Amino acid sequence: MTAVHPGGGAPGQWHPGMDPKPTGGPPPGFQISEEPPPMQNSDPAYPPMPGYEGIGFGQAKPMPPPPMPPQPQGDPPPQTFTDMAKLDEEACRAAMLQHVSEHCCYGSKPAKEMSVLKYEGITALHYILETFGEGRNTKNAREPYRGGPVDGPQNGPPPPPWSIPCAPNEMFKTHNIKKEVPHTSVVQPCGGCDQRGWNWCHRCGGDGRVRCTTCHGDGVCNTYSHQEKRHVRRQCHRCHGSGRNRCFKCGGDGRITCRECQGYRMLRCYIELTISFTNHKEDFILETTDMPDELVREVGGTIVFEDVAQMVWPITMYPVKEINDNSVRLVNSHKGKWPTERLLNQRQTLRGVPVTEVKYKWDDITTRYWVYGNERKVYAPDYPHQCCCGCEIL
Repeated sequence: MTAVHPGGGAPGQWHPGMDPKPTGGPPPGFQISEEPPPMQNSDPAYPPMPGYEGIGFGQAKPMPPPPMPPQPQGDPPPQTFTDMAKLDEEACRAAMLQHVSEHCCYGSKPAKEMSVLKYEGITALHYILETFGEGRNTKNAREPYRGGPVDGPQNGPPPPPWSIPCAPNEMFKTHNIKKEVPHTSVVQPCGGCDQRGWNWCHRCGGDGRVRCTTCHGDGVCNTYSHQEKRHVRRQCHRCHGSGRNRCFKCGGDGRITCRECQGYRMLRCYIELTISFTNHKEDFILETTDMPDELVREVGGTIVFEDVAQMVWPITMYPVKEINDNSVRLVNSHKGKWPTERLLNQRQTLRGVPVTEVKYKWDDITTRYWVYGNERKVYAPDYPHQCCCGCEIL
């Protein structure tokens, strides 16, 4: 019959005070410390499982994926591309005024009074290749056994790691999913506490009481008496003169619940399968102005071309040679780059990001700024009034 704690605890779980404390105390050499000692190697004797040989507790072992599908053959599918619109002078002025308004220390006078000498719009091109892969690894895991059915080897051999179905939560997003391998669950005694459900308290060494930190074990304290106007020795108010207090870690019992089995005395051991979905992403930016290229990566644009397939064909028919060359380079570099993963899908995207370079003059200053992205952000490193006193300049 399964024991039930009289206080209403879970069946079979040990709690401090539920049974008499053994005589004799901890074994010789037991170390008393404020912090709990590291768990000793108490791995249960887990039986070998067919198809999962060589794995251990806490040691993940990669499982080689099934053979990859053949590379696509024949001619690539038709590739059509959209075009981009350009900004006019008024839109460039409005973008600069908005940019200045978002910076409290920028003076607005140059933005209002500047003379636009020249503006030229170009399309920055941002090519992105994503390879979404799936990797699997296994390890032995364990948890307290709280009762209930156990799906063990008696129900049949465990399925191979790559035959266990698991779909990603979201495509092209890196995340992990953990599953228990069917028919691998085994109940074993807890070695971390020798199946007692408890261990001796590391703070008090099983005594249940520790030296008082207020009087340092003396039982008396030096306190200042305002009536006598001097220090006098009086009984410690915290330990009432005993020099010792109840250990807060074990509540005075001298024992603490086993961290391994949480007091249940038994462990349920099983093989844990971790499915890792990883999105490998690389890109190439073609931006011909003096604006930093990386700004293009963080703003919105127009999808010029997008293709999703298990294995995509590189772009080869776009009228810009640099895009074709780098698409071929990245697609070829992703082939077989992650041998421990199964390729699930690839996506290539070509974005057109509007960039307008504006040359302007204010007072005797002639300089430039750039308006970029669908959000019409502004990059103006040489804006005349951007010092802290600029907020006073209208």
